[in-house]
Amino acid sequence: MLILKNHGFFNLFYIKGHTNMKIPNKRFKNIKEKPYLIIAIIFVTIFISISLYAGEWPPISVVESSSMEHSTYWTPGVINTGDMVFVKKVNSVNDIVTYIQGRETGYSTYGEYGNVILYKSPQGTIIIHRAIMYIKWINGKLVINNFSNQTWLKVCGDCVVINDIGFTHRNFSINVSKFSGQSGFITMGDNNLGSPYVEYNSKFNSYEAADQTIFNYPPVNLSAVVGVAFGQIPWIGLIKLNILGLEHKWPNSADVAKNSYLYLFLTLAFIFVAALLPYNKIIRKFKPLKK
Repeated sequence: MLILKNHGFFNLFYIKGHTNMKIPNKRFKNIKEKPYLIIAIIFVTIFISISLYAGEWPPISVVESSSMEHSTYWTPGVINTGDMVFVKKVNSVNDIVTYIQGRETGYSTYGEYGNVILYKSPQGTIIIHRAIMYIKWINGKLVINNFSNQTWLKVCGDCVVINDIGFTHRNFSINVSKFSGQSGFITMGDNNLGSPYVEYNSKFNSYEAADQTIFNYPPVNLSAVVGVAFGQIPWIGLIKLNILGLEHKWPNSADVAKNSYLYLFLTLAFIFVAALLPYNKIIRKFKPLKK
């Protein structure tokens, strides 16, 4: 006796006395025989999931300069020119882990302590740099979030000094007197601390590499923060950047880390070959023979 039961997407046939036997209908078979459709569905599902998690649109941004690089060669686990990073919306200052907090707790992203944030500069440019500390003023006195007399962090009058910071292991310093009354994040590109062009402070044997010193930006308040960076897709953003370069809209074309274009070429070659594979034939070849 044949009994038909409707279970939504799959109409499963049950043969009385053989309830373990299930025969999917033709629609499901057709989907299984279209691998490109399955791949497309997977990618769309992943992208929608990332967008929902990020709470930001678009949930991705291309890195245009070398200010976050840790080497002249492409380095895994850090942010390189041409990488695409995902961006997650933040709702409060507490959603962002600063370098100081990360060094205290051991939390790191992209090869260094703390979160990397994307924020709008006073000129409207999107900057992607690390949040070093959050400062505020109470009754005219400087307060640094998560400061608890760490041995590597000192407040010397108007100057805040962090010893042995970054992959360069240099000392970092910033004079905060000009920011009196202003609250926000002090930010810095990982690579900027190693730059020969940043100002050297001989008194503390430190380098004043913060964005607020180099570019004379104010501390980054929450309203200027676009989001926190998470994850990345390496190299692929170089395609967009080179198109911008043809229009003379990418001034940092010389900043690309070595081997990046090689890895991009190999990735595109792999995608091209993968797209040409005869998946239907492969599936049929490995499909078990029916008895």
